[in-house]
Amino acid sequence: MRTLVYCTTYAETPHVWQARYRPWLDAMLGSGLKADQILLVDDGSPTLPGWADTQVFSGDSVGEGFTVGPRGPVLLFHFREHLGRLGISDFPGWHRSYVFGALYAEANGFDRVIHVESDAFLVSDRARRFVSTYDDGWAALWSPRYDMPELAISVAAGSGLRRLAEFARQPYQALTGISHEQVMPFTHVEKGLVGDRYGETWAPVPLDADYATQVPAQREPSYYWWMPGREGRYPPQHSVTLRFGEGGNGISALDGGWAEPEIGFHWMLGGESILRLPALPCDDDGILRMGVTPFVVPGKIPRQRLMIDMNGRRVHEFEVSLEAVLGCEIPASALRPHLPNLLRLVHPDMGVPSLLRPGETDSRRVSLSLEWLSFERY
Repeated sequence: MRTLVYCTTYAETPHVWQARYRPWLDAMLGSGLKADQILLVDDGSPTLPGWADTQVFSGDSVGEGFTVGPRGPVLLFHFREHLGRLGISDFPGWHRSYVFGALYAEANGFDRVIHVESDAFLVSDRARRFVSTYDDGWAALWSPRYDMPELAISVAAGSGLRRLAEFARQPYQALTGISHEQVMPFTHVEKGLVGDRYGETWAPVPLDADYATQVPAQREPSYYWWMPGREGRYPPQHSVTLRFGEGGNGISALDGGWAEPEIGFHWMLGGESILRLPALPCDDDGILRMGVTPFVVPGKIPRQRLMIDMNGRRVHEFEVSLEAVLGCEIPASALRPHLPNLLRLVHPDMGVPSLLRPGETDSRRVSLSLEWLSFERY
């Protein structure tokens, strides 16, 4: 059976292509799935990747890319106009891209279409066998966390592919404000595989997982232990956790560059913020994790950059556009076993809410809020 694998994309910066979409593509290419073609469908990103193995073609409408453009093993179709997301249940950009993949598969004679979102992964051979041998119907996986079908991973073949195409032809207006998971006419929901939206917590993906969704793009490399070429040391040993905001145990670690505590978090102010961490074990490399929310204003401040220095040594750089769990490895050579460890957070893209958002009165120069921080070692 001719098989198409596809996902939807949108990237504000080149960093997002490399941090989120390239690992997904590498995972698909190295997964052993017998895909005849891999397709990324892009919702009008202002920047596109220059990957040597990916052919890019563009259009203005869904039907425009069905029978024109390149026919290589990896394609990226780019809508020239960005539709985006207008509300929690109103996402015309994602829907258009999802529809494109379904109708592209039908128009180009594919017998099976596997939809795996860019923050979702088929972790085990068992999960990959399920989607690559499914031959009739439209099946989704399951989210135990929310007790509903998991829209991020599905497979349609035979009569199911026709059912998927019929759903895709509905006008989007009929679905606005409705949770797609509840109305998609799946013929089967597979509950025999182990998986969930693990990325919504800071905990790692468990070793018995068959699939994982909502996977963050900027965690420490060992988090992605199932990825081709990555041998994560699992699990780490817990060492230190600090929580910020009113009454948090991390307040005593704050030095310069912080606002007054609020419920559950502290804002980083100015261009840098300092934390004095306790003495840390340095007999092996460690993992630093942080729960952060960036100050962003569409069209003005689309993302916040965050550079991490430990005891004067630059260890990692991030770009953050949404609430996220960030993670990076800290070399043992950068740690101090007996003295306070100075963690310097550099954030040059701060903004003043009162100048950028109508109705705001906050005149501070804020960048990201910090909810919690943990340091673990192997």
